[in-house]
Amino acid sequence: MDRILEEEAPEDVLPALRDDLEIVKGAPLANGAPSWVIFDPASNKYYEIGREILDQLSLWKVGTVQKLSDRLCSELGRFVSPDEIKNTIHFLISNSLVRDIVGNDYKSIVARHEAGKKSFWKKMAHGYLFFRIPLFRPDKLLRYSWPLVKYLFTRTMVLILTILGITGVYLASRQWEQFVGTFQYMLSLDGLMLYGISLIFVKSLHELGHAFMATKYGLRVPTIGIAFIVLMPILYTDTSAAWRLPSRKKRLMIDAAGIFTELALASIATLVWVFLPDSGLRLAVFTVATTSWVSSLLVNLNPLMRFDGYYILSDGLGFQNLQERGFDMARWRMRDLLFRLGEAPPEQLDSRMRRIIVLHAWATWIYRFFLFIGIAVLVYAFVIKVIGILLFVLEILWFIIMPVFRELTRWWAMRSMIIRSKRSWITFSIFAGIVLLLAVPWSTRVSIPSILAAQHEQKLYPPYSAQLVMANVNSGDRVKKGQLLFQFSSPEVQKDLINVRERASLLRARLDRIGSDEADRTARIVLLNKLKSTQKEKQGLELLLDELAIRAQFDGTIVDMDPEISAGMWISVSQPIALLHGNEGVNVKGYVSEANLFRFSEGASADFIPEDPALGRVSLIVSRISYAGAKHLDEPYLALKYGGSIATSEIDAKKLSPTAAFYSVLLEPVPKQMRWEPEKVVRGNVIIHGSPQSMYERAKRSILSVLVREMGI
Repeated sequence: MDRILEEEAPEDVLPALRDDLEIVKGAPLANGAPSWVIFDPASNKYYEIGREILDQLSLWKVGTVQKLSDRLCSELGRFVSPDEIKNTIHFLISNSLVRDIVGNDYKSIVARHEAGKKSFWKKMAHGYLFFRIPLFRPDKLLRYSWPLVKYLFTRTMVLILTILGITGVYLASRQWEQFVGTFQYMLSLDGLMLYGISLIFVKSLHELGHAFMATKYGLRVPTIGIAFIVLMPILYTDTSAAWRLPSRKKRLMIDAAGIFTELALASIATLVWVFLPDSGLRLAVFTVATTSWVSSLLVNLNPLMRFDGYYILSDGLGFQNLQERGFDMARWRMRDLLFRLGEAPPEQLDSRMRRIIVLHAWATWIYRFFLFIGIAVLVYAFVIKVIGILLFVLEILWFIIMPVFRELTRWWAMRSMIIRSKRSWITFSIFAGIVLLLAVPWSTRVSIPSILAAQHEQKLYPPYSAQLVMANVNSGDRVKKGQLLFQFSSPEVQKDLINVRERASLLRARLDRIGSDEADRTARIVLLNKLKSTQKEKQGLELLLDELAIRAQFDGTIVDMDPEISAGMWISVSQPIALLHGNEGVNVKGYVSEANLFRFSEGASADFIPEDPALGRVSLIVSRISYAGAKHLDEPYLALKYGGSIATSEIDAKKLSPTAAFYSVLLEPVPKQMRWEPEKVVRGNVIIHGSPQSMYERAKRSILSVLVREMGI
């Protein structure tokens, strides 16, 4: 056998085509030229070819490359070089469309076959990223049931569903607040489960829509199954037989049938929701309606992923294999813009079509970059940490790094041409400028969100809900320590105090006449304990009344006084009525992110830039840095929810926790340079003059800190 393999046959012998192949007329190409399709029933695949290859295949039985070239010239008047014919042979062999392989081609095919074999780990990696599971063969069922559903695929039904959809949307808009309000319930666990069931139902009908539309045009639907893209399940229907159709319109109808089905379902469900009373059935109809609208308009119409929108765009343009051919064209265009090598484009297209294809490919690259990073983060978050890290790295390598590496490898192979190009030196100069911008530590400024306030500050409010009797101060007044500022009263506490005093008086009276009453003599100890308890209660109530007199705890100035308060108003304990600022100077407190924590030290100079530019900047010195992360934000003014810049989550009703690592920094004004006194808390940013850091160093530190934190090092 080995000896037979080593024998060499004539290089120009044409391999015999397989007898089971079928060639049918296809839809016109993007440039309007006719096309044909080779159908391989063994693999259920279709290969689109043009007039040139069809002419070669029509005379294929002549036996050799040279004879085929001569016959094409003599019979069809076309000159086809032997190299073009060998390219056709390569296309047929690489797709297993020939019956046997002759000559030296055998060794090359065996070599390609061996090289194409994947190792166990590659199979596992690719299987995780994408695999399919056929569920059933629906062709017989579709043909049997087609007479029952064919009326749903008519223009009359489309018109009826359109009217129902418009009516449903209009009537739902009249109940818009109720419609939107239903989403709040759907965010619960029960609601999410209902959405999951609804999604399975809607997507099943979606796939049946594709299948029945293909059946309408007499096509065979071999399988319906489920595909997994990075472990995310997606139903699919094999409608590859649409390649047989010579009509582009019919292909588009098959592509859009799933979306039509979902829109029809959404129209009916929206209209039914309007008339149903509040019940579980109405919630179920609501989920079907919203799932269908969102899935159809936002997901299926997306042309940047291989969903219905992609195939609609591909067949609408008459440009099959849009992604692969588009990526080739986009890479060529990118090289042309960067290096201007004079390469011929992968295929000849008019300028308008070329722009569309290239822009679509570039948009797909950008979209998929962020999509795959997002999916990788989700995979990492929802599986065991070690496995999550491995899968995260695998996906980033496969979808992002490997395509970039393959393109850079091609650039390296073309390096001699690239170096000779004038455009390349412009590109290199721009690239060097970007690298310089990223690598050189230009910036020494560290900006941190901060607030400026008095060193001593007292919020003025009653200790509990009370009625204002008297306000002795106004905003801007200077006060002394111990001065009465506000007097409150509490009728309820006063009433309790009167009752307690009366009970104490009665107890003392009973103790005074204890000698004349035998029962009181027996209960003397009990009466004494009751009196003692009552006196303590009285003292407590008197203290509560004393606390209703709000006094200054230090010398200062009244600021931020509520102008609406007046005597007789009831004030809640959670409602500050004014702020007392001390006269002993100010300080600044800010929060620095982990990435900038070690770029400055205590004693560093800084400037406070208030949000109100009319106040002017304040020169500062860093007085203290906390090297323990802040568990909660002491200054709510800096929280994003209150107009600041630090994202937080609520620990409880009164505490906010930063979502990222932040460290508190205290700063003091430079002596004798404070030109204004704050009347209230002033929010702004502190610019600290720290050590220089490049954008590259900043990004590297951020990435390493995340890796260290997540890997538990």
